[in-house]
Amino acid sequence: MKQKEENREDVRRIGWVVLVLATMLTLPFIGMGHFYTRGEPREALVAMAMLDQGNFILPFFQGEFAFKPPMLHWLVALFSMPQGYVSEMTARLPSALAYIAMCYGFFVFFSRRYHVGKVLIATLVLITSFEVHRAAMTCRVDMVLTAFMVGGFLFLYRWKERGYRGMPWLASLMISGAILTKGPIGAILPCAVMAVMMIVDGEKTMPVLKALLKVALLSSVLPLCWYVAAYHVGGDRFLDLMMEENFGRFLGKMSYESHENGPFYYFPILLSGLLPWSLLIVGSLFAVRWREVEMPKFRAVWSHFRSMDSVMQFAVVASVLIFVFYEIPKSKRSVYLLPMYPFLSLAIANLIVWLLQEHRRIFKAYAVTIVVVGVVFSVALIALHAVDLSFLGDSRSSRRLALQLGELQKMPMGVAYVLASLMPVIVAVAIWMRRKALNLYLWLAVGVWVACYMSLDGVLNPALKNCVPDYYFAQKVKVYQPDGRIGFYRVGKEEPAYAAVFYLDDKVMPYSEVSAMPETGYVMLREANKERFEEEMSAYRCREVARTDNEFTSFKGNLLLYKYDKR
Repeated sequence: MKQKEENREDVRRIGWVVLVLATMLTLPFIGMGHFYTRGEPREALVAMAMLDQGNFILPFFQGEFAFKPPMLHWLVALFSMPQGYVSEMTARLPSALAYIAMCYGFFVFFSRRYHVGKVLIATLVLITSFEVHRAAMTCRVDMVLTAFMVGGFLFLYRWKERGYRGMPWLASLMISGAILTKGPIGAILPCAVMAVMMIVDGEKTMPVLKALLKVALLSSVLPLCWYVAAYHVGGDRFLDLMMEENFGRFLGKMSYESHENGPFYYFPILLSGLLPWSLLIVGSLFAVRWREVEMPKFRAVWSHFRSMDSVMQFAVVASVLIFVFYEIPKSKRSVYLLPMYPFLSLAIANLIVWLLQEHRRIFKAYAVTIVVVGVVFSVALIALHAVDLSFLGDSRSSRRLALQLGELQKMPMGVAYVLASLMPVIVAVAIWMRRKALNLYLWLAVGVWVACYMSLDGVLNPALKNCVPDYYFAQKVKVYQPDGRIGFYRVGKEEPAYAAVFYLDDKVMPYSEVSAMPETGYVMLREANKERFEEEMSAYRCREVARTDNEFTSFKGNLLLYKYDKR
């Protein structure tokens, strides 16, 4: 009894470490750096429209309905209410909190059902995987969706442990959140995983259907309320957009190209997303005696699967179904596979333990590689301040790199900068000094990579984000029009310049026809549309008064500001 209490106390302490680590890697950094892509400010603008219009069902922004499920935007609006406006930090906060909750929940859930040491390693793998960390730092739906879906998976597994008795309230609540974040996919995958697990467990058809019906009905109540309310506001236009986004994307019948990639796209993407641990996976291939390897027969594979611990069976089923499901449509993005990462981390944890026990040299080489990468990264962040960037040349990619590194060079070389840059070196030295008390190579690999993230997010990423000129262009516009109320000339279905619009407080009015514009004012346009605009504005006096400092905007082209008035 006393031993159990001590074990529980150890698990609680480790849980706090997980919580602190996940928090430390996100919350201090999410407010650093401007929006520099199209996606982040687009999501933030929807939340801004909700607050401005008081419409939390189907707000109207930049000439269109915000027809996508609103969970992320609700959360951004909620976190922005105390300060009264949407900022980079409040916009990214839902993703960061979803990441923290998912990592902590993952550890708590599996530490009660699997080897605690392996679960800790798996959690560290999850926390430090590149794709997971990247999604946690951005204002996009992907991490919020992943957290809700993973929560749905885990609570459905708990319902399975209880023999599918009663109602799966918590699982359904998580799945409802997933549907309200991304649409029906939030329910399809958890239900599919549950159905396959029931079949693996030998359940008959009727119990499977009954369980699926329970989950489907409970999970649909809250989302259905929003869909009905949204249809009441948006009518058939909303319905058409919703059907295209959810079913047209899966069937490859979108009216526009949407991240179309080939059937092998996900294999290299998974390897890059699992960095740095994918390096260990590749390194472990040297431990395989290839001459003794034979092509396994299906019966042997099935027998091995059936002999697995129930938790690992669940992880395998979830991983395979998620991968296969997203392999089907032409539309493929790296973030679609995020719900796989918690389950893949369990497999990687088993690989790490096996290498530490049976092939320690391979793991030692891996840990040394990570330390070398960390040291080189630290030295580079400091040495770059003394480098003349003119050697990069004058090609487009060279000019962009020079701008990014030039922004880094503008940072003052103070104590804070040096300490942040040298974080990987400091952590490596600290762990080395305690090598007798720690599993040296495991903690070197984890600690140095965590420190690399802190240097990356504290020093390099803000420079990369802040060199994008959209924010600075918006400040130029406010010199001429302090309240930001200008027009935006767009051709056809051209996207707004979301980042500039965000920094102009969503006061930009889009126009696709010159005749709809006021007789005098300011208008923003893409440089690619300059000739057409001047031709259509022949009845006006027009002059260019401002432009972006460079063409490396969030949409990869210059923005211009024109002053115009009727002749």
